[in-house]
Amino acid sequence: MSQMAQSEPNGLFAMVELNYQGVFNRNPFSYTGSVKTMFTDVDFSFMTYYEFVTFFERFMHEECKKFYYCEPDNSLMKGLNPISNDVEYAAFIFNAYGTDGVNSVYMDHIGVGVDGWLDDDDNDVDEHESYIDGENEDNIDEVRNVAFEFNEVVVHMNRTSNDPFLSK
Repeated sequence: MSQMAQSEPNGLFAMVELNYQGVFNRNPFSYTGSVKTMFTDVDFSFMTYYEFVTFFERFMHEECKKFYYCEPDNSLMKGLNPISNDVEYAAFIFNAYGTDGVNSVYMDHIGVGVDGWLDDDDNDVDEHESYIDGENEDNIDEVRNVAFEFNEVVVHMNRTSNDPFLSK
């Protein structure tokens, strides 16, 4: 589902595609289930980091834990960078206005710390690894006494939950 803030880019502003209400997946690294909105008529270069966050939180009617952007012409794995302060925001602006392409911004609703995943060896694909049943599997004796912890925190992302008309 995509929305367009303006039908045609005018060449004056960076084209920013906001991806929100989605989830970062660790392996394979991706962002799924998102709503995408394209902004072609907003001058982000005159905003501070705080104004940038406030602008998008007001647009989405949601609070955000972290923002990320992907450098144009790079995969999500190679080009993803955090936007969490004025210095990182300035780097985003430099990249956004230095390209004619679409600049994708991703919202992390829960604050999973995706930037730590990018350096992790678990995301590296080993093209020589075998996937035949029984090969490269853990020994069952090594996995017997595993404790499971369940996350009791449930995050509802339904905007209509407090709507007096729909809650009747």
